[in-house]
Amino acid sequence: MNLVNGKNTDLPDLECVTTNNSRYYVTPEGKHYPSVTTVVNWDKRAFFAEWRKNNPGKSSAILSRGTKVHKLVEDYLEIGIIPSQDDPVVNSMFTNLVSMVDELDEVISVEAALYSDLLQLAGRVDCVGILNGEYCIVDFKTSTKIKPEKWLTEYWCQATAYAIMWQERTGIPVPKIAIMMVSEDGKKKLFTKDSKDMVPVLKEKIDKYRSELHL
Repeated sequence: MNLVNGKNTDLPDLECVTTNNSRYYVTPEGKHYPSVTTVVNWDKRAFFAEWRKNNPGKSSAILSRGTKVHKLVEDYLEIGIIPSQDDPVVNSMFTNLVSMVDELDEVISVEAALYSDLLQLAGRVDCVGILNGEYCIVDFKTSTKIKPEKWLTEYWCQATAYAIMWQERTGIPVPKIAIMMVSEDGKKKLFTKDSKDMVPVLKEKIDKYRSELHL
């Protein structure tokens, strides 16, 4: 049950199970669906595993930083206050992210658990809101530096999957997807796309995942 700004999306929570190599969610019907993050990054899993192995300290710091910033934004949206944080870099990233979030016309849901029987995927969306009068999936991203848009393919696929899941679960189409990115060097950027643009790429990633696992 998600209560955000007085709105009740009536979406059930999902049990999340994490294994060594992936994460999956259990739907109310008892189906086990892999996380959208696992699937869209499947073809890069070896690269990321090697990088984490070779950069354990940096990997942990990046994960911790992202978790802290996401939690602060979640608290801000759900409670309506600006939480305190001792880390000046985290504070700066949070402030920059909130400045973009505040440009939304309305926040509909935060951290909603979603799944799709069509895609056979599940996940937890950062935010669903109204941007320039249209429903929009919003994904929060933290980075050392702002990434060029050509590097955002997996992010776009993730947001596209959430748009499909949201429509399937609520009946409400989501025409836009957005990535709100903030970096350690104090910069921020809003990227937007039509939600239909990356559907073919998302399908390719799902097909590859299922093919390699013989699903």
